[in-house]
Amino acid sequence: MTAALLALLVALAAGCEPTDRDARPVVLYAADNQGVLAACGCPSNPSGGLAKRQGLIEQYRRTRRDVLVVDAGNLMPDHTSALKVEYLARAVARADYDAVGLGESEWLLGVERLRDLGRHDALPLVCSNVRTAAGEPVVPPRLVREVAGLRVGIVSVIADRAWGFPRREWRTGLTVEPPADAARREVRALAGCDVVVLLAHMGLDECEALARAVEGVDLLVAGRTHRLLRTPKRIGGTLLVAPGPAGRTLGCVTLARDDSTGAVRLEHDLTVLSAQVPDAKWVMDLYWKYVYEAKDAPPPDWDQTPIPPRYETAEACKECHEAEYKQWKTTAHARAYESVRRAGRDGDPECLLCHTMGLGRTGGFASMKKTPGLGRVTCQACHVVTSEHEKKGVKPEPRMTISSRLCMSCHGPVQSPDFDYYRYKPKIVHTTGGGNRTE
Repeated sequence: MTAALLALLVALAAGCEPTDRDARPVVLYAADNQGVLAACGCPSNPSGGLAKRQGLIEQYRRTRRDVLVVDAGNLMPDHTSALKVEYLARAVARADYDAVGLGESEWLLGVERLRDLGRHDALPLVCSNVRTAAGEPVVPPRLVREVAGLRVGIVSVIADRAWGFPRREWRTGLTVEPPADAARREVRALAGCDVVVLLAHMGLDECEALARAVEGVDLLVAGRTHRLLRTPKRIGGTLLVAPGPAGRTLGCVTLARDDSTGAVRLEHDLTVLSAQVPDAKWVMDLYWKYVYEAKDAPPPDWDQTPIPPRYETAEACKECHEAEYKQWKTTAHARAYESVRRAGRDGDPECLLCHTMGLGRTGGFASMKKTPGLGRVTCQACHVVTSEHEKKGVKPEPRMTISSRLCMSCHGPVQSPDFDYYRYKPKIVHTTGGGNRTE
């Protein structure tokens, strides 16, 4: 299949008319990108990421005369990486988004960095219900865009709570107004608009309640939910859409004005950003520039995995646990670095965080030349002890159960979209010489 034919098929799947530019404007919506410039290089299901999203956005722009692009939050990474944020800001600025609602990932950057992203990087940030302790807005509470003779008003709210395991507190030094109160106020201020879009960074049930509580909203985008709505919900006069987790979809709402009544009708479509969607080349070029620069930058902050007293190779455990070592050698964990090398991602620190042991930590992985034995997922990923645990009287639980939370600190929805804890767990379980299963 040629690249041109593939691009044509993608355009058709997205609801575009490839032979003539459609005069009806569209609102493209997405959320929960989690700082991904390019989809994971793993072969199982490389989905999501700004490169694929932008590839599809550009298809729409080639086939539609007027395109608005909005994001409902968590566009930035959920762990601190100043360099990654810088490259993401470059990508979004060049991609020419119309509105970016703020999720907790954005608020964790801090007020001054957010203001800098708005001023210096010219990102169209919007949030209606969060202010500083002094009562000052951090970013504009509403935005207005004009397309094809329509005025489109955009507001954004976020739920007043912290998320994550452990919870990442983003509200320090900020005041958060109840979302419904802020949304009602801002929607009234947009009374002259033909269409009002509300970006809501909260769960789907909360978004449904918000749609019932706030009149005058035409389109409500649920920005922080693990539930994908392939078919929107109609709640009163509001069309509720949810792009789902991990930035793996791009939604499209066509704005069609009724000539007889003047009312605007909303027509919905949704595309999964799967391997069949071509990446935007310029975003991929930006990604590889980031990888090249990231080699010499401090690795991202990553506080979700346990830290052993001292990093050791699997061979240190082999002396007493030879049967377990032999079984571990048969797993993909033992070849973790090799898999990112084959994908060409061995320079990406975010890949190495999970495909090696202790990157950026004292005594952890430095390089395959300096610390080859840590270029794998070793015993210490699950058993947070050293080879001296017996001498020190530390006895790991013989029937230790590896929790889904531990596994999903690396096998999350972005990195491992097809991961099934109950299907994959048996692949790493080994048997001791006495026949007892250890997990």
